Amino acid sequence: MFRFIRSISFTVQIMIPVLGLILFGIAWFFPASLAPGTAYGNGFYHLPGDGWMYLLWADLSKLPLWAQMAPTYLTAMLTAGLLVRTDMKNLLMGTRSYAIAYVFLFLLISCGHLFLFHPAFFAGFFMVLSYKFLLDLYKEEKGYSIVFAMGFSWGMAIILYPPVSLLVPAVLFGLLVMVTTNWRHWLVSFMGILLPAALMVVFWLLLGDVDYEIDTFLSWFKIRENFIPGFIKKEPFLAAWLGLILIWTVIASAKYRNPKIQSRQLFQANFLLFISILAVAVLFETVSLEIIWLLLIPLTYMMTFWALKVERGWKRELLFVSLILSFAFFRITGLI
Repeated sequence: MFRFIRSISFTVQIMIPVLGLILFGIAWFFPASLAPGTAYGNGFYHLPGDGWMYLLWADLSKLPLWAQMAPTYLTAMLTAGLLVRTDMKNLLMGTRSYAIAYVFLFLLISCGHLFLFHPAFFAGFFMVLSYKFLLDLYKEEKGYSIVFAMGFSWGMAIILYPPVSLLVPAVLFGLLVMVTTNWRHWLVSFMGILLPAALMVVFWLLLGDVDYEIDTFLSWFKIRENFIPGFIKKEPFLAAWLGLILIWTVIASAKYRNPKIQSRQLFQANFLLFISILAVAVLFETVSLEIIWLLLIPLTYMMTFWALKVERGWKRELLFVSLILSFAFFRITGLI
């Protein structure tokens, strides 16, 4: 599969959105557990029942199923395109390839539940955008506008999905290991992170809703009493899927080799981000299935690094086959 991806560049590029349409189309015609019940997404996603985002989300949940899936598809295509553009510009994988977009799409659909839209998905796009700026900064260490843009991207992600704020240390670690930083870098990055929040607070002040919206923001950070996430309790098969992903993560981490310093540093930053996202999912009661989308961002980099460097091709094929089987399993179990 990867040889085909590398050899027919234009066709492969066009096939990214086509493949996405096919996979999302299958999920639409065979919706399984997708259809909204009394709670949006049958309760697999979480969003506090207050605040400006909930009102928009509630309106979306009243639309036909395909309309609820369309923003997710568009966000997936934007994210896949940005992943490819970033990789092509920096040659992170050591070769020009669209493989990273395919890895992202296959990981996404393999979960079987990330089709209805949630604001966390667009927060994930801003996380990928911040990686683009981080890699740009690798080549231009005095580019303070790039540092600011990276921070601003994370600030936007936090506004859309507040638990992202707990992942900022992992990104600052990436800044630390990939760039020779000084105090101005840290100051500018924090200014970028804080600016979206400051603009939102001003907006809420003008509307007279600032206390209400801040309370809604803080409601995301309720510690779990039972550290088994609720979405795993609702569907144990998700635990099996997560176990499959963790197995592949261990394989990719243990066997990863890349002579390029930039790629090795990015792999380290992604591994820490991956662990941090798992910790957030376990610790906070309000975090639900939607955080898996964020988990797929560092995982996509890690899996692609490994898949393009692994010596035995059958291991790559086994990765894709396991992801496709997982997708098919979730579709079939939802019809039974």
